[in-house]
Amino acid sequence: MLKMVFFRDESLQPAGPPLRPVGTLSSSDESSKTLAPGAPWRPEATRSTSPRRCLPRDPIWGGRREAAAPQVRGRRRHRPTGSGRLTGCGRAAAPPCPAMDYAGLAEAAAVKIGLYRWDPGGWRGCRSTSEVVVSWRPSAEFSGNVYRAEGTVPACPEDVWECIKPVAGGLRTKWDQNVKDFEVVETVSDAVSVCRTTTPSAFMRIISPREFVDVVLMKQYEDGTMLSAATNVEHPQCPPQPNFVRGFNYPCGCFCIPLPGEPDKTQLLSFFQTDLGGYLPQTVVDSFFPASIAGFYSNLTKAVKALKA
Repeated sequence: MLKMVFFRDESLQPAGPPLRPVGTLSSSDESSKTLAPGAPWRPEATRSTSPRRCLPRDPIWGGRREAAAPQVRGRRRHRPTGSGRLTGCGRAAAPPCPAMDYAGLAEAAAVKIGLYRWDPGGWRGCRSTSEVVVSWRPSAEFSGNVYRAEGTVPACPEDVWECIKPVAGGLRTKWDQNVKDFEVVETVSDAVSVCRTTTPSAFMRIISPREFVDVVLMKQYEDGTMLSAATNVEHPQCPPQPNFVRGFNYPCGCFCIPLPGEPDKTQLLSFFQTDLGGYLPQTVVDSFFPASIAGFYSNLTKAVKALKA
């Protein structure tokens, strides 16, 4: 008999101490602490001692449902962002960042993925379909991977751009299964904006809903190529929300490249570099991204055909 093993995203588990045998002392017990002679005593942040909640069984998959994201208390885990600042995880609101140079960060992200575009070294193929070839290499931005996807979409660059451009009320939420909602938080200029994107649960609900806050740059080059580039930022109007895990996009984006002599075709070159956050097994992450990118190209192809119809 075959056994199916399901992973659960541990990012939404309630805060609480690990279980230990009765009668043993944890490293946090006052009786187990020792101080060097003359060293000052500093109280540590307290942790919740409430027991883990028993979650109701999922009626479809039979497993335990994910709990809502716990409120972070005591010490907070930090993660570096593209700006070099530190941001807290959990419900606690991030402090305002009035000095953040959104335009500069967006332009830097565009430069970086431009370097990815012309750098052929180190890419390893991981998925290939009739619509896209996906490859990857280790990211220099975080501990995950950066993915490169290249395919030809059977539509003119203007139609492809109409489907993927990151604007409020755009078509992306209608055809992209990985985008649940997209909103513009702040318009910095005609080309730069700060946006919040939410995603639904994915991968048989192993991956819980995520939210991303990014600065986005839209740009057109002299040869007609159109670019959408983005990277994660902090914004005072976008503190982490309780029902989402905060993810982080590192320099990523899409190039809509015209093909000479073929006006009804577009080369779409994309780079994905995302830290999903939470505590997902690496095997789940490595399986999710290539399949998700292939689905992105497939759904985009259907969307441009429907747009032309």
